[in-house]
Amino acid sequence: MSNKTELKENILALGIPLFLFCAFFLVFGNVSKSAVYIALTGGVLFSSWLLFFKISWFYLLLIALIPFSQDIFVGEFAKANLPSELLLVTFVPFAFLFIRDYSKGFVALLKHPITVLIVIDIIVGLVSTFQSDHIAVGLKRTLVQVLFFTGFFVPLFLFKNVKSKYNVWIAYCIGLIPVMYFTIKTHYNHDFNPKIVFSVCQPYFNDHTVYGACLAFILPFLLILTFKKQLFKKNKAIKIGLILLLFFVIVSELLALSRAAILSLVVALLFFFVLKLKVKFVYFISGVLILSMIALAFSDNIYKQMEASENVSNDGQVTNHLSSVTNLNNDASNLERINRWVCAIRMFNERPILGFGPGTYQFEYNRFQSAEYKTYISTNAGDKGNAHSEYLGALSEKGVFGGVVFLLIVLVSLSTGMQNHYNLPDGLLKSLNLAMLLGLVTFFFHAFFNSFLDQIKIGFLVYSALAGIVAINLKLKNESN
Repeated sequence: MSNKTELKENILALGIPLFLFCAFFLVFGNVSKSAVYIALTGGVLFSSWLLFFKISWFYLLLIALIPFSQDIFVGEFAKANLPSELLLVTFVPFAFLFIRDYSKGFVALLKHPITVLIVIDIIVGLVSTFQSDHIAVGLKRTLVQVLFFTGFFVPLFLFKNVKSKYNVWIAYCIGLIPVMYFTIKTHYNHDFNPKIVFSVCQPYFNDHTVYGACLAFILPFLLILTFKKQLFKKNKAIKIGLILLLFFVIVSELLALSRAAILSLVVALLFFFVLKLKVKFVYFISGVLILSMIALAFSDNIYKQMEASENVSNDGQVTNHLSSVTNLNNDASNLERINRWVCAIRMFNERPILGFGPGTYQFEYNRFQSAEYKTYISTNAGDKGNAHSEYLGALSEKGVFGGVVFLLIVLVSLSTGMQNHYNLPDGLLKSLNLAMLLGLVTFFFHAFFNSFLDQIKIGFLVYSALAGIVAINLKLKNESN
């Protein structure tokens, strides 16, 4: 490159930002506001360049920004998680129109039962929407599900290189770093007072439960990535970096104080031993059913023991917060969950076929509350959240069809993941399958107590993990034919 050409490029590199800054300053007359808008303009130009010339880097940027994105009102009522949802809305139609392998990948994925079940779930949601009293709400929730499916499920299938599939989740972990730093710093500034845990991760995560669920989901992935020596030829710097990242995730998980998230990790560990023993899926499910029947048979005694517990989750004591999970006597958080679950069952009983429509629980459950189950944190406005259960939420919003389809997605994905694990040789694919399967186990357990699959923070993790398991399973089937 000649000196004259290099000089021209330097002038352009300095001149364009200076010109834009002067233009914004003339409009706003404010230095800080002008700097913000020039940064936004630069971000838009950079991401646009990536979209057209480095689409894989654009996608990794989108994933990395998911943990760091914030809910911002778009109009008077609608909210969007920006900038990640904006990038996702940009990526999906671009991929459909301009990436030939995208549509091919979509067709290939339709050969698998998990993909078919997700498509059926979307169709059931759409049918349920048009018989709902809140059509706009149902359409919005269905659109979110379609975006997650087309933006997180289908694209992972396009990453032919196994290491590229790892990179997608590594990008998410990198995006979590500033969020973890922010939350740990906030904890430190408040002397690690457990009472602030409910809002400490805002504005990046709505509350500590979804934050804890996301951390629990990626923890098995980071453990495998860090300690599986044969995965990558890691140099010393990368190894130290992974150990530090794993350490901060563990610390952040503990500080999140999400009881369901910590229990989900215990369940994932037990499931890992099931895989180690090479237990077949049918025996695994049979064992779960037998344990459930035993628990049901002794439910009265179990309930009495739980009623005897007096520890509550918001008294500022960490040990009480964690042990309060069994308190059905005076812990408002636990009792309010029961209130929401009862409302969901009553809603299902009223509209058992197609439910009230996707996303409508929060607008309908109020009239199904009764004094017997209401707590001091209950609201008559019916405006505070969802069913606190993905399973009961699906029943109340999409009826028996939605509930059965969601349960089938859970069972088939577990069965497929276990089949992959038992048939794969040791190596990259087996480790990736294990990481995604254990992550899904944490979510499926957490889904009994919370409902946030409509949030992009965990929507990416769930749909990309399902896609990874499907892609690996299809690869195994192709190789066996």
